[in-house]
Amino acid sequence: MRHKLRTFAFALLALVALLGSALLDYYLPEHSITSITGVEVKLADKDGPISRQNPADQPVRDMYLIYTQHAIDDVRVYRNEDTGWGWPFYFKFDASDVQATANAIANARQPAYLTSYGWRINMLSLYPNVTAIRLAEAGEATWSFFRWFWFALWFTLLAAAGWGLYRVTRRQPDATNKDMT
Repeated sequence: MRHKLRTFAFALLALVALLGSALLDYYLPEHSITSITGVEVKLADKDGPISRQNPADQPVRDMYLIYTQHAIDDVRVYRNEDTGWGWPFYFKFDASDVQATANAIANARQPAYLTSYGWRINMLSLYPNVTAIRLAEAGEATWSFFRWFWFALWFTLLAAAGWGLYRVTRRQPDATNKDMT
């Protein structure tokens, strides 16, 4: 019985580790240096951009898109939307200004330094959201102390939880089964 409980507890911890890591990867800011190849504004609803396959069936909004290219075969599309006061708490209210900056950098054909969060999932028409954009400086790195600090803290907490779980569930002699000789 104790072995099954231990297996279940570690499986649950692994699931929490996986889900927590995915949430951190999605919501923590990521930096990239890339070339902007174009910008566009599309009408969208909660299902994604309006098209023949996805007619407008809900209230629509403008969705700013930023097209980038890092290498010949490495193209990426970003969305540029305000987060407002809601989740995630980036308090971004300047999507139009970010779009204008992206357009100016694209016209100047200069490398851009983008800060974004989210994943690109083609099948679901999901795009990472740009929170900030500016001209990239020569030799600038994209490593983020903030992002890796939170990952390190998360893995430290998981290691502590795993160690505590191991200590609680490790096999100890049962006091009732002592030899009475």
